[in-house]
Amino acid sequence: MGFWNRKSLPVGRITSEALAKFGRYEFLGAEQSGVDPSNAYSLISSLNELIYTSSPTDRAQLIQELHRHAEKGEWEKVGAWKYVREFLSEERDTRDLIDDGLLTIQRMRVTNLSIHLAPIDLPRYIELTGGPPPNDGFFGPPVFDSNFGPTRQYYFDHAISTAAARVVQRVPSSPGVEPGPVEEAAKSMWDFGLLIFRGPLVVGPDIRFEPSVVRRAVEAATGVDHARFIERLTEQIVEEAAEYPHPWSFMGAGRFLEDYLEPDLAETPSHARLVDTGLHGLAKSGALGVAMSVEILSPFERERLALLDTNEHYLE
Repeated sequence: MGFWNRKSLPVGRITSEALAKFGRYEFLGAEQSGVDPSNAYSLISSLNELIYTSSPTDRAQLIQELHRHAEKGEWEKVGAWKYVREFLSEERDTRDLIDDGLLTIQRMRVTNLSIHLAPIDLPRYIELTGGPPPNDGFFGPPVFDSNFGPTRQYYFDHAISTAAARVVQRVPSSPGVEPGPVEEAAKSMWDFGLLIFRGPLVVGPDIRFEPSVVRRAVEAATGVDHARFIERLTEQIVEEAAEYPHPWSFMGAGRFLEDYLEPDLAETPSHARLVDTGLHGLAKSGALGVAMSVEILSPFERERLALLDTNEHYLE
């Protein structure tokens, strides 16, 4: 048979690598996947040209290409599943692509999958796997019990190393000077607590720069009586917590006191009240050791954690 009579292999509009990158971007997000959001959809834009026609042949070609790439690897299967959900409807010719993607995610052992699986996929996931998606309590990016992505411990370790590398300048005080309004400072303690105890990789990009997060609190504490400031700050956080639990606010305020205010305030009853209330709230919610590592606690915070069961009176 002459060369010109040989059956030609199908030419892909995109590469398997591009579909795999698209799958990682869609499931992991821009930061964890390393895919630039401005380039994410260009990975599959050539394939999209087949969507906007009325030709059954074009749709068949598109589905065939997705199948061909999905056979190459796990992230390609995820990419095909995510492509169907993003651009196509669930029909007879796309259901197996969806199923393969869901089974792939199960094989990848995503330990907090329940918060990353869209409601549209939940019923079929349960049908395919015989049970609900796992949820280990880690609220944040997908974490893995496999080599397909970072583990929860990776985020714990990063938070610990980042906290250890912090350089903080204490705020000047003026004993006897009454502080002004502390409402904004109190509001910032929630974000500060999240940033310190969960780490910059888990929180939103808008609260990753510590000087910006604590700016209102630093302004409110500058040139005033720090003992009175922390008293007012605690009162404000307690008032807000009456409507909604604020463990991260209490933890943030305790660490702000420890790191930014007069050293004489550390390990006082005022400090202990903030830390105890925060730790109690985190323990009650199951966050300790799950949403954050206890290794990130300061020595005083660890002491209070060891005494947690005896400190219930601080919650009254």
